[in-house]
Amino acid sequence: MRDSFYLYSYHRSDGQLWKVNSQNATLGRPLKVSFSDAAPECEIHDEKMFGVGNRIFLYEAFGDKGDRRSGCKAPIPGGVLSMDPETGEVLRRLANGVHFNSLVPNSDGKELYGIDVRHLNWDSIGLVRLDTETGRVLSKKELTPDVWFIDLVSMPRNIVPHGELEAVHD
Repeated sequence: MRDSFYLYSYHRSDGQLWKVNSQNATLGRPLKVSFSDAAPECEIHDEKMFGVGNRIFLYEAFGDKGDRRSGCKAPIPGGVLSMDPETGEVLRRLANGVHFNSLVPNSDGKELYGIDVRHLNWDSIGLVRLDTETGRVLSKKELTPDVWFIDLVSMPRNIVPHGELEAVHD
C-alpha cells in the first residue's frame, strides 16, 4: 500500500493488523480488527488481504478446499471488508452476498473485480465489478462453469486486445 506494508493474522474471532517497518524486524503492537462473523462456530480457513489507496481490503476466499460452506450449517455471508489501516476499524462490508475466490483492484483503486463462486463445485460463477467507496455492485457477468482466476497486470496498450472478447476452452 504505497510505501507501507502490513501483516494480518486471524484466529477464531480475533484479527490483528501490524504495520511492518522495513528498517526494523521487530513487530510493534498490533491493532485489533473486529468484525462480526455470522458463523463463528465454523472456523475461517482462508482469508486474503490487499491494500489500495488508503484502505486495506480483507475477504474470505471461497471455492477452495478450505471453503467452510461445505461443513457449516449457518449461512456464510461473503463480501469484502474495507478497513482503515491506521485504526484497524472496519469501515464497511462490501458486496455481502458475493463469495469471492479472488479479488483485485483496478489501477486507480476505485473499483474491485472479483470471481464469485456461488457453489462449491464451481458450476455457478460470475465476474463482479464493484465500487470501493459505496460497495455497490456495478456489473456482473456470468461465466461458464469452470475454475477461473483473475489478476492485475500492467501491459503496453498496443498489445491489449480491443473489441468483443470471449473466453475459449481447450
